[in-house]
Amino acid sequence: MTAVAAFHNPEIWEQLPNAKLTGSARDVLDILTARQEPGGLVRIQQKELAHRLGMSQAAISRAMGQLKDLGIIHPRTKQGQVLIHPLLAGYESLHHMVNHIEDPGTHLWPLNFPTGDIRPPRRSDARTGTDFDPDPDGGEDAPLPRARPTFRLAG
Repeated sequence: MTAVAAFHNPEIWEQLPNAKLTGSARDVLDILTARQEPGGLVRIQQKELAHRLGMSQAAISRAMGQLKDLGIIHPRTKQGQVLIHPLLAGYESLHHMVNHIEDPGTHLWPLNFPTGDIRPPRRSDARTGTDFDPDPDGGEDAPLPRARPTFRLAG
């Protein structure tokens, strides 16, 4: 059974609007965080990101460059592997996160965006003022339908 990266450091995620990510960088980060293993390792190639987002590989490369410049992902990525910053990565639990971050073998590189006051999203953000919710069910299973649909055989 594969462990699920379900716990995130809420304090640092509240600071993420200060990074002023472009829309494409935000979309790339959304996919990376959804596909990560506990601890922040993501096995995905830019070609697959481009296909999933319907963007050119050049646009994905620019978005990845912005994420690297801000320290959100490791500046040195291997072919098909991306490492999300340990403070932004997902973990199995709070205990797992604390142990990973305090481990002397864990490399913590600097985040290059302000982590002081929280700034609201930009007005030009297409998601502002919409009903966009990346997790509409709040992480809970969708309710079962009350009545089962009736199926007919064709013919």
